[in-house]
Amino acid sequence: MTSELNDALVRTWVTGWARTHDYDVDHAGSVHSALRSGDSDEWEYVLYAPDEADLQKVIAEVTKSPRRLLTLIAEPGDVRLKDSLNGLERISDEEKLMAVDMDTQDVEDPITPEGYSTTRDDHDGWTLFTVLDGDTVAARGRVAIVDEHAILDRIYTNPSHRRQGLGTFVTRALVAIALEDDVEIGLLVANAEGLELYEYLGWTLLGDVYVYGSPDSDRTRPSHSQFDDLKGQA
Repeated sequence: MTSELNDALVRTWVTGWARTHDYDVDHAGSVHSALRSGDSDEWEYVLYAPDEADLQKVIAEVTKSPRRLLTLIAEPGDVRLKDSLNGLERISDEEKLMAVDMDTQDVEDPITPEGYSTTRDDHDGWTLFTVLDGDTVAARGRVAIVDEHAILDRIYTNPSHRRQGLGTFVTRALVAIALEDDVEIGLLVANAEGLELYEYLGWTLLGDVYVYGSPDSDRTRPSHSQFDDLKGQA
């Protein structure tokens, strides 16, 4: 099965991404929103090919707070996207939305690398998979199931354990977990560092991810692709 970038697919990715972060999520037509932190004002609005009315409405919402973000997902190489949008500055353009046909992936659990152990924690609609070196988190990742889609997220390798194949191992383990359900398509957002790995594992590019925010924002923006601070998170 092949994937086509459209609003329904973006809605699915937002739903799964928000679920693994425990964000509140809202879908209003083509505007998909996630509240990134409890009772704060950290709304992120995600759109694909929005009409001008929706785009201007969301820009107006984002400009109300320096802690809000606008994320646009576009066809690869779309040259129409600008460095700024009505006072919002583009603060990220390196991430890519990728997909894979799950029928092409290995259903078997991968072999744990020597010297490491693993844990699996199942939550409501998503799973955390962790690789341990003793008591130290060496790598981890999360996967959420949304209808027939598996959304992989927060795949991270501790800098002290890189170049050990753990990124590949975690990705394959998350795919095997997802294939316990009747899923057809895998989705994830990759940064420039992870792009080559995912292409090697059979993932293909669907769209470019652009993030806009207030030029006055003093907030460090977590990545959509490989963020995990490893500070005791469940």
